[in-house]
Amino acid sequence: MLKKVEWFEQIFNNSGVGIFIVDKDRNILEANEAMCTMFGYKYEELINKSTEFLHIDKASYDNFAKVAFDKVLNNESLNLEYMFKHKNGNTFWLKIAGDSVKLNKEVLWTTTDITQRIEAEERIKYLNEGLNKEIKQQVKVLREKDKQLQYHARLAKMGEMLNMITHQWRQPLSAISATTCFMLAKLSANSFDQKEFSEELGHIEDYSKFLSKTIDDFRNFFKPNKTKVDTTLENIVNTTLAIVNPILVNSNIVVIKEFECKEIIHNYENEIGHVILNLIKNAEDVLIERAIENATIKIRTYKKDNNAILEISDNAGGIPLEIIDKIFDSYFSTKTEKLGTGLGLCMSKTIIEDNCKGTIGVRNEKEGSVFIVSIPL
Repeated sequence: MLKKVEWFEQIFNNSGVGIFIVDKDRNILEANEAMCTMFGYKYEELINKSTEFLHIDKASYDNFAKVAFDKVLNNESLNLEYMFKHKNGNTFWLKIAGDSVKLNKEVLWTTTDITQRIEAEERIKYLNEGLNKEIKQQVKVLREKDKQLQYHARLAKMGEMLNMITHQWRQPLSAISATTCFMLAKLSANSFDQKEFSEELGHIEDYSKFLSKTIDDFRNFFKPNKTKVDTTLENIVNTTLAIVNPILVNSNIVVIKEFECKEIIHNYENEIGHVILNLIKNAEDVLIERAIENATIKIRTYKKDNNAILEISDNAGGIPLEIIDKIFDSYFSTKTEKLGTGLGLCMSKTIIEDNCKGTIGVRNEKEGSVFIVSIPL
């Protein structure tokens, strides 16, 4: 029996955890050295004292009775993290467990200092809150940039559309002007011929219808359309070429079409058309910029696996290897500030990947670059 007492005293005094025993009135009956060290008191300063002065205030002391002391006396399990007060006035955290001594209604407490862990968790929480705040701020910034990107893209698209309308209208307007001048000259010379005038007025009417049809074509092509339709890549290419072809002809650029797909796709016709238009315009720009003789744009369609594939290539010499991986980035442009915004390919990638659920990529071949658009069938 004596040996067991010695063992208990050895464990009690040399344990790495704080141990103390309180009576039913919560007065300290015994405390080991680790317990004294945790609170900063000498042994004599703790013994036979109420545990109230170890708490941060009276409310904390009363609350501990409800959440811990009374539960242990009722033989309920307890594993609690609680804040206490050091002798120097600082607060610290203990992980505390208790066992009741039934005969005397006493409680044996074991405590472990977990202040460092709690403080680390608080720092992590603080950092996470700061990180979440920063993420929200960055998301807000990105959304603003996205709005600006879309705004600039619309402006760029409007500029291109006006340029294409100008090319479409130039010839019929010139013809109307020439016809009216011819008719005025005839009238001035008193050389009126009713049949001749009727024919010339018919020409003016035809030119006017062409101008009206051009406006309808552009309005239908550029209007927002979020409804998927059954169409083919070939149909979209032909519709797009009808809009841009006068510019290509004026620039002496030959378009070669190799249509091998002709499969029905159920997708956003206008949006795919916008991408095709952008790729053709980019090819035109680089062919003109590099003054390529026998300038050619080749448009090929074919089926691969379960996808309709569109390839648009040129003979302008290709894209420099140091930038080919960047050309789909926002605001990246190889054009001059006057000619390019760097928005076209970025927006094209967004349209094809996010809206049309396809893919878009580029590679260099011997004569020039090849843009590949894949649309699921």
